[in-house]
Amino acid sequence: MATSERRITPRFNLHTPLSFHRTETPSEGEQRAKAINISTRGVYFATGLAMCVGEAVEVLLEIPKRVTGTSGGMRRFAGRVTHVQSKDMPEGLSGIGVQLLYYERDLVRMD
Repeated sequence: MATSERRITPRFNLHTPLSFHRTETPSEGEQRAKAINISTRGVYFATGLAMCVGEAVEVLLEIPKRVTGTSGGMRRFAGRVTHVQSKDMPEGLSGIGVQLLYYERDLVRMD
């Protein structure tokens, strides 16, 4: 039996670097990861940091023109964790799905 697709926007398998941190505990510092996939409404990435559904995060990510249809660029997003998955992930990592709520352009590029 095939599962139905619940996503509203298409996903792009783009492995672009990103950084993120929890909004409530910024003292933990910035974490780095690579996106597994991106859409106009969210991003999915792997991390070894334990995270919970509902957690507020800030994500710094370059969104390619291919995803938005307009000029891309580095953007700082406010988001929230929508799912955490350890199945099919390497040991010690979890897949984190983040809903991107809104953004501001960021002129800083990640190295």
